[in-house]
Amino acid sequence: MLSSERQSPICPECKRSDQVKTTKAAYSSGVALAAPPDLPTKKVLMLPYISACMVLIGLFVFLIIVSLGGMGNNLPAYFMWPIFILALVSIIATLVVSYIAFQRVVRGDNEASLSYSAYDQAMNTWSHLYYCSRDKVVFDPEAQKALTKEQITSLQTTIIARSA
Repeated sequence: MLSSERQSPICPECKRSDQVKTTKAAYSSGVALAAPPDLPTKKVLMLPYISACMVLIGLFVFLIIVSLGGMGNNLPAYFMWPIFILALVSIIATLVVSYIAFQRVVRGDNEASLSYSAYDQAMNTWSHLYYCSRDKVVFDPEAQKALTKEQITSLQTTIIARSA
């Protein structure tokens, strides 16, 4: 005889248990309604800033190489100093922008990690839900109620409160 823990719970809609399965099994079989909660992430773009600075440095390095190549043509020294100074300023600016970009990434990671406890709670709730294939509903067997689409959506999405 099977224990009551191993038997599927009864669906609150159709009052049967023959087509009831866990949300994990339902999602594995392709049911999008039974999808688990999204892992909280924070996407911070830093590539545009870094690549723009690298292009700027590359431009000044090119100008320095071209200027040094033209030194044999008696190019005046006062023409070279502005290029060297601008190259140095662009390198310092790139370092500052890189530091700021990495700080934004770290802040985004910290904000995402604050949502992990809510994610763990949502995963715990999701793992106790069941899906009825006959009625196409997700339900809580303890409350004997089917979840609405809004409740399922709020369970599946983990929202990060503050954006950078």
